[in-house]
Amino acid sequence: MKLSFTSACCPSNFSIFTKPSLCMNLHRKVCSSSLSSLPTLLKPQVPLFLRPPVHSATVPDLRNWHDWAKNLASSVGTRFQDSDNGPDSSLLSRELKWLMEDAIEDHSVFSQLGIGNNQTNVRLRAGIEELYNLWKQRIEERRPFQYVVGCEHWRDLVLSVQEGILIPRPETEHIVDLVADVVSDDEGLREGLWADLGTGSGALAIAIGRILGSCGTVIATDLSPIALSVAAFNVRRYGLQKPLRMQLN
Repeated sequence: MKLSFTSACCPSNFSIFTKPSLCMNLHRKVCSSSLSSLPTLLKPQVPLFLRPPVHSATVPDLRNWHDWAKNLASSVGTRFQDSDNGPDSSLLSRELKWLMEDAIEDHSVFSQLGIGNNQTNVRLRAGIEELYNLWKQRIEERRPFQYVVGCEHWRDLVLSVQEGILIPRPETEHIVDLVADVVSDDEGLREGLWADLGTGSGALAIAIGRILGSCGTVIATDLSPIALSVAAFNVRRYGLQKPLRMQLN
């Protein structure tokens, strides 16, 4: 049997070596246990864009929050960028738009924010006070934006992320491209065994599993219970629990 390894980024305090008691296997054919049989480790945070829109605010209240958040972003200028290559005001303004897109159910509301007397209630996925707190965390505490909204756009995936696992980086996508190239040249590798050490969000395991299709095996391992829970959440979201089984050994 051919065995191929990939390695996702993992925090420095995590070993990349497999610990049998915390080994999560995502695979076809070999594993007999489904995702539903996994013991509950930790409940992962639900990304903002997946939350139900159970909150509401009036257009004026939402406009006040947006004006405050925009002014706070503008006040940063290039200060963060100059000190540690952090985000400048331009990037923060784009992130504010993304935050609104995740938080507001009906995006047509954006065009109504400038209408002074509009008292329409807007359905939100987070309360207005939470939106204030989230943006304070982004600016004042320098919390990474992906942790603020709870997800990262990576390749054609939108992956749940949270504190305790690293955010998938764009350059990691090249590993998936390499896998796609090698399996296209060698069908034996497509049916082989692949291991993602330090899976984190499960990004590499999920992307490679989709490339392998109905063939092969992907084993995703991590020492972090948080990572295992988040990876399992992402696997379920992409409907891989039937062709890709998981087991906590």
